[in-house]
Amino acid sequence: MRRRIKAGADDAGRTVQRLLHDRLEISNAEAKGLIGSGCVRRNGRVTRRPDDRVEPGDALEVEAVAGKKYAGSAPKTREGEGYRVIHEDDDLVVIEKDAGIVTIPAGAAAGDSLHELLLAAYRKRGHKRPQLHVVHRIDRFTSGLVVFARSHPAHLDLKAQFKARTPERVYLAIAEGRVEPERGRLVHSLAEHAKSLKVHVVPDGPGGRLATLSYRVVERFDTATLLEVRLETGRRNQIRVQFAAIGHPLIGDVTYGEPSPLLPRVALHAHRLALTAPRRPERLRFESPLPEDLRRLLRTLRAPHAEKRTRTPV
Repeated sequence: MRRRIKAGADDAGRTVQRLLHDRLEISNAEAKGLIGSGCVRRNGRVTRRPDDRVEPGDALEVEAVAGKKYAGSAPKTREGEGYRVIHEDDDLVVIEKDAGIVTIPAGAAAGDSLHELLLAAYRKRGHKRPQLHVVHRIDRFTSGLVVFARSHPAHLDLKAQFKARTPERVYLAIAEGRVEPERGRLVHSLAEHAKSLKVHVVPDGPGGRLATLSYRVVERFDTATLLEVRLETGRRNQIRVQFAAIGHPLIGDVTYGEPSPLLPRVALHAHRLALTAPRRPERLRFESPLPEDLRRLLRTLRAPHAEKRTRTPV
């Protein structure tokens, strides 16, 4: 098999692997295998780096034995201290973050941010000038899914999606007390305190920003409620502030509630994320299961009076 591919203007910034995948209509694993086997030349020279980015006018030549399998090894989940990469392509990277890590730099006291850790990991892998753009963020003591853009065009696309509120963002939260009704929608106006920057509910008017979410009860306990929360807007600390405002702060939230002997951080997890892939009409969906500390909290809440709880599927 011998194929020639020429990169056009629309291909600028794509990796060699992605270009082979799209143009030859082969799997990413097979594209990576061809590159690793020395079957791909870029502008006359063998290339062995699947993540090299092409420029308009680049010529790729693929020469391989017909019928031979060139699939690469099974992909491994990459991880660092406090995070795991669950999806990566030319345009974006999706991270599963542990509680305790800030998304973006927030001063020396907060430690290395997820953004800084990822850039350092890319440099270690050989990327000389890695790009990583913040699209959204989750609180330091919230765990779960975060997405970063890997190019400026992808950043503009994803930021536009979040501004239009088209991504699906679903959280799992464990609130104090019995949240009623079984399903509901919270609507508040939020503002930041001028000095402390703490977010709080304010009367409707020019001084506040609209914050809305919907929720459903997943499971009830004697002293708490497990909730599935769907964000409609994306204000800072929104879920925590809104449930505290109706008398049900999240367990472990020392800012908007009280410290809990059951959990040393906020009982909030970014559970599901769905968005449209930049540059192609594909809906990407990701899900992160509850981490062990929140599963342990649920076991504790269920233990005393298990027969009294009510439960619906997550």
